[in-house]
Amino acid sequence: MSQLKKAYLIGYNTSLCVGWAVVLARVVQFLINKPANADYAGVYPLIKTVLLYSQTAALMEILHALVDLVRSPVATTFLQVMSRIIVLYGALEIGSVDVHRSWFLPQMLIAWSITEVIRYAFYTLSQVLDKQSMPAALTWLRYSTFTVLSPLGLTGEIMCLYNALPYIKAREVYTLRMPNSINFAFDFYNAVWFGLLCVYPFGSYVMYTYMLGQRKKVLAGAAKPAAKKTE
Repeated sequence: MSQLKKAYLIGYNTSLCVGWAVVLARVVQFLINKPANADYAGVYPLIKTVLLYSQTAALMEILHALVDLVRSPVATTFLQVMSRIIVLYGALEIGSVDVHRSWFLPQMLIAWSITEVIRYAFYTLSQVLDKQSMPAALTWLRYSTFTVLSPLGLTGEIMCLYNALPYIKAREVYTLRMPNSINFAFDFYNAVWFGLLCVYPFGSYVMYTYMLGQRKKVLAGAAKPAAKKTE
């Protein structure tokens, strides 16, 4: 079972590392080739299929944490994955032109993809190398780049959802009105506002402080063997 688990995690992490690398490469290529007076609407069609696969597959990470396949907190994993899923299907996929034209879309995609290429590369190597053999540079990147990329990604997520609000309201996206057969009402427009005003401030604080704690613990632990070697 341990070998099967390792093979699965290697395959899962490697495939998503490649997927996010493709997203990053295509976004960067678009930005290099984009005419100076053009908006950013052309970037999403280039990465849509790969992005849908790569980000939707991250739902498996919630299951991985639930069944102890990996040692990740269920709550923080759920928070991180679901916030992106909501942005993906609640802002990018609904067809809002305002979201696709904005600079915040490529900003968010670049922050997401750099983060994930590093993270999945780290997780892949952690299945085949022990802690002492892990490249120090990769460990540092895994637990340091979030200090810049996380604010950029979160800002992009917030602005993509905000830019989608007029479209959501006008088209009543994912909204269910009464009366109906299941006797239940849901207003996605109000739900997005609740997320922006209440969930994102709290969730951002939780995620950022959690990663700061992880950074301190991991990098301090990595420094001890190095210090012993120099004695």
